[in-house]
Amino acid sequence: MGRRRRNDRGRWIHRLFWLGVLAFAGWFSVERVARPVMTASGYRRVEGYAELIRAAASEFALDPNLLAGFALAESSGRPDAVSPAGALGMFQLMLPTARERAALLGLPEPEREDLLADPALNARLSAHYLRWLGRRYGGNFEAALVAYITGPGRLDGWIRNHGSYDSWRSESVGESAVLAYALRVLAYRDEFAARGVIVPKAEPAPAVLSIPIQPETFPPANSDG
Repeated sequence: MGRRRRNDRGRWIHRLFWLGVLAFAGWFSVERVARPVMTASGYRRVEGYAELIRAAASEFALDPNLLAGFALAESSGRPDAVSPAGALGMFQLMLPTARERAALLGLPEPEREDLLADPALNARLSAHYLRWLGRRYGGNFEAALVAYITGPGRLDGWIRNHGSYDSWRSESVGESAVLAYALRVLAYRDEFAARGVIVPKAEPAPAVLSIPIQPETFPPANSDG
C-alpha cells in the first residue's frame, strides 16, 4: 500500500513537472517568438501606409514616426480595425471625435464606414486631434497620448489631484496602463525612426508643431473622458 502511494505521488509530481514545462514553453513561444513576429509584421503593415502617414503628419506638423507608432499601437496598421468600445480604423477614432474634427476642418460629417474604408481620412482626423492634444499639454506628446486614450478631461483631473503631470507620472510608472501605452507608442516611434521607412533617413527631420492652430469654437466631444 505504501509503495503504491509513493508511486501515485511520483506520477503526480511527474505530471505537474511536465505541465509546468509545457506552460513555460507556451509563454516562451508567445513572448519570444509569436509576439515579435506579430509586431514585425505590424511594422511592415504600417510602413505600407507611409505616404498617407507622411501627408497627415505634414499637414498638422507632427512627427510622422510618432503617427506611425500610434497606428501600430492602435490597430497594428489595420484600416478596418474595430475595438469592442467602437473605436474605428487604423487610428481607432471614436465617431463623435471624428465628426468633431471633421467639422473643425470643414469636411463632410463622416460615417462609421468612412473611417473604416478611408485610412487617409482616418489618419488626417486623428493627426488633427493629436496635434490639438499636443498643444493642450505644451508639446508633451506622452501626455497627449495618455489623453487620447483616457480622455483629456480625465487626465486633467489626475493632474489637478497630483499638482502636475510629472507628479502624476512619477506615481503612475509601473501602475498605469495608459501611461505604459503612451511609452509603448514612443518606443514604436523610435523604432520607426531607426528603420527609416516612414521618413527616409536622407530626408531632413520634420518641423514639429510649427503650424499655428486656429481657436476652436467648442470643446472636444470627449473632453470629459
